[in-house]
Amino acid sequence: MAHNIEQFADGSSAFFTAREVAWHKLGTVTPEAQTAQDALQIAQLDWVVKVTEEPIFSTVDSTNIRLQDKFLTYRNHPKKGLSALGVVGNRYTPIQNSDAFDFLNHIADESGAVFETAGSLGNGERVFMTMKFPDSMKLANGVDVIDNYIMAVNSHDGSSSFTVAVTPIRAVCTNTVRMALNSAASKVSLKHTAGATAKVQQARETLGIVFKYQEEFEKEVEKLLSEKFTDAQYKKFVEALIPEPKDDSSTRKENSVEKVRAELLGLWKAPTQAIVANTKWAAYNAVVEYSDWVKPVRGGEDKQGLRAEKIILGNGEKLKQKAQLLLA
Repeated sequence: MAHNIEQFADGSSAFFTAREVAWHKLGTVTPEAQTAQDALQIAQLDWVVKVTEEPIFSTVDSTNIRLQDKFLTYRNHPKKGLSALGVVGNRYTPIQNSDAFDFLNHIADESGAVFETAGSLGNGERVFMTMKFPDSMKLANGVDVIDNYIMAVNSHDGSSSFTVAVTPIRAVCTNTVRMALNSAASKVSLKHTAGATAKVQQARETLGIVFKYQEEFEKEVEKLLSEKFTDAQYKKFVEALIPEPKDDSSTRKENSVEKVRAELLGLWKAPTQAIVANTKWAAYNAVVEYSDWVKPVRGGEDKQGLRAEKIILGNGEKLKQKAQLLLA
């Protein structure tokens, strides 16, 4: 069972992936890519989020104690019935799943992108969708292929904005190689306030941001590919990326640093870097591969599911960004 994908008593789950197992390893495969409406229904996300009219309260010693300006979000799921999703402020307005999919459908119409995955995490408090663009970037004389995705993550518990991110995936090792670029935004976020639904419809503007990011991303990758990097330079890079612990650090911390460094040094010579070997691009991808697939994840028994969720939600980007700065 995929970690934290919403499950139902009838054995089904709130998830689909088109044609093949997704790069993040979650999901039930469907025969083909879906339209927005199909994706919404197949992933069992066609439910409505509401906000309670009265603030949250609890009864203590026969007295109702209210938490002013704090309200519950909730849904009435056809398979699970009424349930709370989270606690929000008095300005919170839900962005419905149908609005989020409709927004992405405009992007599909303009770009030819297709729905690849959609699903619900936990008990519906977070929903994600990904779309794949029809054209890949072919780098290193066409050998290193980067597939371009749009990933949207929406929360119904007040924990985050509705966020749309550009997510390039390096096909040879399915790494999410997002970069922090000065000249282009990699994501757009909308707050859950009145008027947010109207903003969601501005898909063409978002698409323009996406294309700008992709253009700048390709330039940055070509730059890293053009710069040679020796074994000695990579070793110094790893030492700067994972610095020595402070003098008063424990033996456990020292051993942890040495272990991470050894894993990064091993990835420098991994088969996944062979086609771009001895370049700064290979150095960056060794770090990305470590962050996505080697670095330990905590909590729960399903480590693969936990790792996939981390990638979907964009956690673990700090190490990649630090690597990029060191290689600049």
